[in-house]
Amino acid sequence: MARYDKYDPRDGGFRAPLNMDLTATSGPGSAGTPTNSDLSKVLVVGLNGSGRLVKATSTVIPRGVIIANGPMAAGDIADVMTHGEIVELAAVDLQAATAPVAGTGYYHENTAARLAATAPAAGAVGFLVGWTVEAGRLIVRCQHVGSVDA
Repeated sequence: MARYDKYDPRDGGFRAPLNMDLTATSGPGSAGTPTNSDLSKVLVVGLNGSGRLVKATSTVIPRGVIIANGPMAAGDIADVMTHGEIVELAAVDLQAATAPVAGTGYYHENTAARLAATAPAAGAVGFLVGWTVEAGRLIVRCQHVGSVDA
C-alpha cells in the first residue's frame, strides 16, 4: 500500500479536483473493464481541458502522481505530488507488476497511468516520475524527458 512520506503541499505539488471516481473497482481490468482497485496505488495524472485530474494516457500529458488512500468521488480535491517521496512502493504500483528495484528510474507508462522502468525511446517525449533509493522508496521529481509541451 503506497503512501506519501515526505511531501510539502506548498511547493511539492498542487491541488486539483478529480474528473473520475477512485474506488475499489476503478482500476484497469481485462478488455478495458475496470475490475481492479486504484486505491492506495501510485497513479500518474494529468489535467483535462476543464482543469480536472484524469489518468495520464498517451493523449493526456502527465503532470504528477496521486495516491488515493480511500474512495474519492469526481469533484473531490486531490493533492498531486510533483516533488517528494513515496514509501511502500510495491509491484501493484508498476505496469510490469514486478517488485521495484533500488536505483531504478521510473517513467509514466501511458496505457494504465502506472509506473514503468522502461525509459522513452531516444527523441520521444517521455515523463520521468522519479527513481528508487531503496526498493520500496520512490523519490518523486516529475519532469518531462525529450521535447516538452508549451
